[in-house]
Amino acid sequence: MEALIRQHARIALQVSGGRDSLACLFLLRPWWDKLTVYWLNSGDAFPEVAEIMAKVRALVPHFVEVDGRQPDIIRQHGIPSDIVPASATPIGIMGQGGGALIQGRYDCCWRVLMQPLHQRMRDDGITLLARGQKNADALKSPLRDGDVLDGFTYLFPIQDWSEEQVDAYLATQEIQPGPFYASMGSTPDCMTCSAWWDENRAQYLKARHPAHYALYQQRLDQIQQAVSGHLEAFNREVTA
Repeated sequence: MEALIRQHARIALQVSGGRDSLACLFLLRPWWDKLTVYWLNSGDAFPEVAEIMAKVRALVPHFVEVDGRQPDIIRQHGIPSDIVPASATPIGIMGQGGGALIQGRYDCCWRVLMQPLHQRMRDDGITLLARGQKNADALKSPLRDGDVLDGFTYLFPIQDWSEEQVDAYLATQEIQPGPFYASMGSTPDCMTCSAWWDENRAQYLKARHPAHYALYQQRLDQIQQAVSGHLEAFNREVTA
């Protein structure tokens, strides 16, 4: 890792506030003066995450916050969902005369999270990009430590770690991850994201952020209304 870092003058560490990225942050402490910490603030960040990132900002010498503009993206492209019915697309709404505009979960994540951060990496001339990706992660990119793509060399310092190793290491550091892992299993980027239904968001929001829980449930109701007719038609077809 040290030899790789020495080869690059423009190094980025992407930190979300989750436990994996925090572990990378402290592992890379000897090179903090050489790297810049980037945080993509979705525009709908949990206050628990914002508090963690304020501590990170105070610790490191170089810190950049990138604006994800989630509220604007949702106004323009619709609420995110794990199921997108044809009637809730722009063409479907135009043809059928109304209803909620809905976009796919990955479309929303690309627009809010991935594209703005990727573009900032390019604009800043980054050549070495560090992330907290692990082989044990259920959802991960096909890239591995040391791979090169689109001008970036990727550094995954905890690639071979288990979740237990990450937790044990973080217990020795001055910043602890947020309380999400007790019920959600991850640190989400957006409070009111109406996709990623397997994250158990409703329970966490209801207990800790009731106002945002109400907005979240309102969006789920819109999705349910948009999807229900399609599911009924599908079930008729599949059982015919």
